[in-house]
Amino acid sequence: MLRHIRVLAGSLEPTAGSHIYNRELIRRLADRGNRVSVVSFDDGDEDWGDVEVTCLPRRDWAAIPGAWRFAATLQGLQSRRDISSATLAEPDVVIATEHLFLKAHARRFPRTPWLYLAHSLVIAHEIDSYGMTGLQHRLTRNFYIKQQMWALRHSSTIVRFNQSATNALQEFYGATALRSPILINPTGIDSPETPVRERRYNSERPLRLLFVGRLVASKNLHFVLQSLSNYRGANWTLDVVGDGPELGDCRQLIGQFQLDSQVTLHGHQSNTAEWYGNADLLLFPSKLENMPLVLLESMAHGTPALVIREDGERYRVPFSEVIEDNVTGFIADDENDFVRRLTDVIAQPAQLSDLSSNAQALVRENYTWNQHLNCFDKHIDKLLGQPGRQLSASTRT
Repeated sequence: MLRHIRVLAGSLEPTAGSHIYNRELIRRLADRGNRVSVVSFDDGDEDWGDVEVTCLPRRDWAAIPGAWRFAATLQGLQSRRDISSATLAEPDVVIATEHLFLKAHARRFPRTPWLYLAHSLVIAHEIDSYGMTGLQHRLTRNFYIKQQMWALRHSSTIVRFNQSATNALQEFYGATALRSPILINPTGIDSPETPVRERRYNSERPLRLLFVGRLVASKNLHFVLQSLSNYRGANWTLDVVGDGPELGDCRQLIGQFQLDSQVTLHGHQSNTAEWYGNADLLLFPSKLENMPLVLLESMAHGTPALVIREDGERYRVPFSEVIEDNVTGFIADDENDFVRRLTDVIAQPAQLSDLSSNAQALVRENYTWNQHLNCFDKHIDKLLGQPGRQLSASTRT
């Protein structure tokens, strides 16, 4: 039966992993014959065809003297008014990813079940990584914590991509705070049809290292550059694909470490497939991740990764759930171990050969869009089949 699924998405611009995921989720839900509507701050400058996109205004509160400290609260109030007055049909089910829309939409459609899908591991840690200070940081952090706590108590279902993400919420808020049922649904990605290319490692060709991601402090590119500075002049190159506020600092570090001939900044690239396909090893020592698409996409192309294991403090990541050390990639115990393992790979790159095919096989078996959507379908059918729940009139017609 045709279902009306609404996605509450903050942005549809393809500038972050969460936005890219939302875009793909929307397309694929529509491809399955669902009626899909979206509430967002933008449409990503794209024609969405039969998908109904409602764009709400997003004011630049930071440009208003004195208001920037209260930007999150003010935008939340504005979004509440906008959702209350927007022309929106009642959906059958909602997948909600944008915190600013949660309460207003749930209160406007109290009969509609909704799945809370947070892209951040824990919203407080995400806010802490933004670099805000003082009163603005405290107000913004407290505001979003309240939104997340409300969602954990009032959503029909909490959706997490992995067990690590579930554990992180329980550790931060306490197990009793998660009153809604939890659905663990590993994310889906597109795997290339082509097999892993044969990689030949010899002195005539440099080891091709790759970094993909937004250039922000939590992605840890500074640490990558510092680590590689110990091996200036060795037989390797590093391609950096991504843009962000730390671009200038990274460019300065490259010059400072005299790595200009070996490190290339390529900026944002809309198609990263060729970068994954041509690389030998992804360097991904990120400090904060929920379910990183970059890691899975790289592995799907047969490019294993070197990451740092979670420690619950400086490194809050789910990598040990994805990578089997020395089988599908490398998990360093800490930053010193990361440098040691990088040294080994630069000296003996042939050890990557077996990891490439293993990494691709793991992703193809466990992280497909078909599996991801089937899990949603099954759970949504269960929600809509609960006593007292009927399809909305807008969908029946």
